[in-house]
Amino acid sequence: TTGEHHAACEMTTSRVQLPRRRESWLPDRGLADHQTLEIAGRFACTSASCCIADAACLPLDFVKTRMQLQNEMLPSSAPKLGVVGMGAKVLRTEGSFAFYAGLAPAMMRQASYGGLCFGAYPLIRDTLSQGSDSKDATVGSRIAAGGISGAVASAFANPTDVVKVRMQADGRLVAMGEQPRYTGTMDAFSKIWREEGARAFYKGVMPNVQRATVVNGIGIASYDQSKQTVAAMLGEDDSLFARFCAALVGGVATALVGCPFDVLKTRMMNQSKDKPMYTSVSHCAWSLVRVEGPLALWKGLLPVYCRQAPFNLLNYLIMEQLTLALLGRGM
Repeated sequence: TTGEHHAACEMTTSRVQLPRRRESWLPDRGLADHQTLEIAGRFACTSASCCIADAACLPLDFVKTRMQLQNEMLPSSAPKLGVVGMGAKVLRTEGSFAFYAGLAPAMMRQASYGGLCFGAYPLIRDTLSQGSDSKDATVGSRIAAGGISGAVASAFANPTDVVKVRMQADGRLVAMGEQPRYTGTMDAFSKIWREEGARAFYKGVMPNVQRATVVNGIGIASYDQSKQTVAAMLGEDDSLFARFCAALVGGVATALVGCPFDVLKTRMMNQSKDKPMYTSVSHCAWSLVRVEGPLALWKGLLPVYCRQAPFNLLNYLIMEQLTLALLGRGM
């Protein structure tokens, strides 16, 4: 009848409008076991997405590190190279493989830091917001969750960051006709441990933690909030376009607030035990501003963003798809 047909159409329409939620691939066990498997699965997804994105963006990260370290061993009046100039110089003097110096420790760092940071974020956010739906989370809880997860993860992964920075900086010695400090990743770990002690692995840990707290507090929260905002504007529950726009917004926010911390972290981590140039983070910041000017804190901003934008796009898009496929829901 007409009434039955009308009711069936309404039911069909309501079913189409409901957000589609995929079933989790995790086995149906007890609540505690399921939660443990979900945490492990989320960590695996975030680690994998961070490693893939970082491997693709490592050449930009390399150029950024070199730009932040340039003029450290030269007078302040020496000419400063831009992104293209620095890239061309490295390619001419060290070859194309130099751009992937520190690949192994970079993957180790992303597997630990990235996995912990992005994996713990939604758990901390939902705990702070005390809501069952991520849409209920306030901006404050998102920022706090990003800051806490970033700080803990960066402190844990600091040793891998030290090795990565040291190996990326070593090419300057080769270009000056000197021997590099390390022959490989394991050689770097063992030499630093043997010659400088365990404390050397935590050089720059304070600016690293400070950077991670600010960058992830602003960056991840910007992505999460922007995704919700764009999806709401489009009248959707979630979409690829919303994630794409949110990743770009998060990249801008991350680059702007994180660059000064990144410069200080790089300078502190690259110091040798025998001839340290800075006694503390504040001394490093003051020396940098006094000798090279305030804008030196934003050295490498363009490659930071050029690296952050594609990293955000790849990382968030891959992460959301992996968690959606494995767990049945994204971030």
